[in-house]
Amino acid sequence: MVKRRKQEDIAGVLEFEGRTSEDPEVVAWLAEHKARKGGKIRVSQGGTGVRLMFSEASDMASWKARTEQAARGKEAQSPHRSENGQLAK
Repeated sequence: MVKRRKQEDIAGVLEFEGRTSEDPEVVAWLAEHKARKGGKIRVSQGGTGVRLMFSEASDMASWKARTEQAARGKEAQSPHRSENGQLAK
């Protein structure tokens, strides 16, 4: 018997530096994606963090926008920066 492997086109890959697949924010994003779309995203450990592979370009675009928004939110909440963006002494 010959085993067949299903091959899917990959629209893109995003790697989140410093995060793991068990990171609470990544787990929440995956759960939200699954509830909303029902699709599956491949998750693996990359060289610098968790790596997500997408089969649809729209999924990749929404994840990229979500992570950029989260990064901007964290920068705005950083207590070590002054109003002009310089590091406080």
